[in-house]
Amino acid sequence: MGKTESGAVWLDKKFLSPYDYWQFWRNIDDRDVLKFIKIFTDLSIEEIEKIKKQDINQQKVILANEATSMLHGVKEAKASEETAKKTFSENSLGSELPLISISKNQLDKGLNIIDLIILCKLEISKSEIRRLIKGNGVKINNKLITDEKSIVTKDLFEDNHFKLSLGKKRHIKVKLS
Repeated sequence: MGKTESGAVWLDKKFLSPYDYWQFWRNIDDRDVLKFIKIFTDLSIEEIEKIKKQDINQQKVILANEATSMLHGVKEAKASEETAKKTFSENSLGSELPLISISKNQLDKGLNIIDLIILCKLEISKSEIRRLIKGNGVKINNKLITDEKSIVTKDLFEDNHFKLSLGKKRHIKVKLS
C-alpha cells in the first residue's frame, strides 16, 4: 500500500518495523477505522459492535493492535503500543522506535542536521528538510532545531541515543556506535 517507496507499507520487518506498521494503522483516517477493523482483523461482529461505542482513538489503537498482532505477533503489537505511548504522551524514547546507528567518525567529520535526516531516510529532499526546519518541524530530544546548519555533536546523545522527530508522527532513535 502507498504511492511511493517511502510511503509503502511493507509486510516484511526488514523493510518496515513492527512499530511503523502499528503506526500506519493507528494513523488511519477516522472515517475508515470501523471499515478497516471489519476488513483487516479477525474480530467478530459482536466485538466490533462493542468497539463502535468507544472513543475513535481507542478504536484506532484496537485496529493497530489487531492488525500488527496478525502480522508480527501480540508481543510486538503491545511493545509498539507502549512505545507510541512513551513517544507521544510522555515525550520519551520508546524501545521499539526504529533505530539508526551513526559512527563517531561520521560525527567527527561534521554531520549536519540535513545530512543526518537523509542518512536516517526520513526525507530524501534537502529542500523539504529545510522547509520542515523553517516550519518548526524538526526536533532532537523534543528540542526544536531552528538552524539548518546545525551540526550533530556528541552532547546531543543521552546514554548513546537521541530521538530525532520530523513533524508530529515521524520519530526515530539515533544511536552512536
